[in-house]
Amino acid sequence: MPLRPVRLICPLTGCLVEWGDFLSQQGVNVAKIINTGNASVSESGEFKVHYHLNGGEHQMDAVVRNRAEGELLALLKEVGVVLGLPVHLRTQAYSEGGLVEYLNLVFQNKDQIGTVMALLSPLLGAPFYIDKIKQSKQQTALNELNLQKIKLEIKEKEAAAAVLEAEKVKGVENKNKALELEPPPTPDEIAQVLLTRKKVARRRSNYYEALLGDSKIDAVGFAPSHAKSVMELRVPRERFSAYVIAKSDLEPLVYDRISLEIVSPVLRSGAIKWRGIFEKKIVSFELLDQAFRGEVASQKVQFQNGTTLICDFEVYQREDDAGDVEIAGYAVTRVHEVRTPQGGQRREEQLTLHLQDPPPPEEGSW
Repeated sequence: MPLRPVRLICPLTGCLVEWGDFLSQQGVNVAKIINTGNASVSESGEFKVHYHLNGGEHQMDAVVRNRAEGELLALLKEVGVVLGLPVHLRTQAYSEGGLVEYLNLVFQNKDQIGTVMALLSPLLGAPFYIDKIKQSKQQTALNELNLQKIKLEIKEKEAAAAVLEAEKVKGVENKNKALELEPPPTPDEIAQVLLTRKKVARRRSNYYEALLGDSKIDAVGFAPSHAKSVMELRVPRERFSAYVIAKSDLEPLVYDRISLEIVSPVLRSGAIKWRGIFEKKIVSFELLDQAFRGEVASQKVQFQNGTTLICDFEVYQREDDAGDVEIAGYAVTRVHEVRTPQGGQRREEQLTLHLQDPPPPEEGSW
């Protein structure tokens, strides 16, 4: 399944163009950006973020701006992690014209600059996001294969640049050029693969969600250069919401018939959580077995120090702000047995409960 190119409406012509063609129209040599081994560049690349404010203002909400900037920097760092390119971020003095931020991305190797700088605008402005959970196994495998191909391409450029530099030092000129068996991935393709990574997509989502907090922001523009002559990839405010993705609740971890020592039972009705020892730590959990709760409320089940439930246990998970998995809660869905220590000898007496199967838990009950 081939990757789709990033297309946008050119603000000058009103025509649908690909991002690479758009840069070329503005005088940005994409080939030169990507193949920096032949370009005279420093170890840092330029990136510009332009906030277009209504009424021609030059001020925006400070909290919104700081949150958005934090998410943007986290996104850029995550891109470096995914591609295996350590990057240091620097900022320059801001300017007006709405409000413009100038960033410099400093790399260990100057030959890494072009690849990353060319993909940042389509990464932030491309209207696509592929939820990795909902993809087919074939598409997920293809995305991972494309990512490995991109990382290999970067390493090959670094190696070729190192050989070229060594030959220059020795005064040897190598006129033989390596034969490319297939074209290198385009910035559009790299951006699309990166957006299949949960953390990258989450950081981009957080960035646009932050911008929605300031009603004065009409649009945000991105450019791979600080120069005013380079046209931006501009995202209007009405499209911000399309970039925000809901946090997903993941499938719970299910444990059947585990031993759960009770630390604090709940002997009265209500929404109070029980407490028990799970994996050597005390956790609060919902008791969803209504039949067992009825037995407890009618005092048919007694608890003492060391009482243990043999039960089915679930650990609920969700995605956090960084795209990582966090624990959202715990629940006992069914109690099979109650085991209590007998006297000081701690001999376990098994009390089998003859209970009907509990009704399924209501949605949102945890």
